[in-house]
Amino acid sequence: MSTPLHILVQQLLFGRTEGLTAPQLAAFVDGWSSLLDLLERPDLCLPDASDEVREGLSALAQRIRQAQEEILEDDGG
Repeated sequence: MSTPLHILVQQLLFGRTEGLTAPQLAAFVDGWSSLLDLLERPDLCLPDASDEVREGLSALAQRIRQAQEEILEDDGG
């Protein structure tokens, strides 16, 4: 599947990690994972947001994680 979200996630995962040293790659992956964790917890970063916004951010994080899984499966196979 090649949606705009898939293309963006693929660019971020592969385009931004190309040529990184092992410590740099580890830092990138840690930051990427932390961002997704934060998006899944909008109550922490946007405590005054509406339920609609919170649900939207959580759904976005889930869609990004799904895209990431699909991209990494395609790349490995």
